[in-house]
Amino acid sequence: MSKPYSSIAPIYNYLMRSIDYNSWADYIYSIYEQVDFPRGKVLEIGAGTGKLSGHLLNHFDDLLITDISMEMLNFDKTINANRVVCDMTKLPFSKNFSFIYSCFDSINYLLTKREMEMFFNSAANILNDNGCFTFDVSLENNSLRYQASLNRSGSVNGIKYEQKSYYSQKERIHYNTFKIILDNKIFEETHKQKIYEFFDYFEILENSKLYVENCFNSFTFENANSNSERVQFILKKKKNYDNI
Repeated sequence: MSKPYSSIAPIYNYLMRSIDYNSWADYIYSIYEQVDFPRGKVLEIGAGTGKLSGHLLNHFDDLLITDISMEMLNFDKTINANRVVCDMTKLPFSKNFSFIYSCFDSINYLLTKREMEMFFNSAANILNDNGCFTFDVSLENNSLRYQASLNRSGSVNGIKYEQKSYYSQKERIHYNTFKIILDNKIFEETHKQKIYEFFDYFEILENSKLYVENCFNSFTFENANSNSERVQFILKKKKNYDNI
């Protein structure tokens, strides 16, 4: 009988090896540079194993990284950043940040609109009044295009793995199941991501403390739309947020 593996970090880190983290970091920093707001503390939500954080440390002196998984955050101890394990819907900080970012479709792990509302309000509560919050999301066309290519298998440091990817259009859930074989034992872990419609984000934000300043096709500064595959949102705080 299969059971959850204690940490998928080595597999995740290996499967993400083809990502151009340097270019991704440059894109995030270009957003930071183009938005007019006072500079200060920076927060990354859903940092995973910290690969992107390692590149952004070249740009941000005061960077704090977070993830819900302690194993993921502690995977690469060479990354010189403060770490906090926390739930993104209940960010446990009393001090505010001038710039908050989240990458790798982390937002898609919030499976209900209620969780999304909690997340946006939690982020707004720790964002400076003139601060900036940016994140990327995966839309349906991305799942339809890449679900087949994510079916793969191999081995990492003696750990055998098999990934099965499936997107349910009816549920609008993208499933990624990882089967890991270690010491003749089989472990299994399923990740679920909700693939919201493009306008769902605007609807949820309408009743939040944040508003969309820009919405781009990811890695560009071209306006996104419902046919986009991946979208980069750039949010600011509403001026009358105390009344919301």
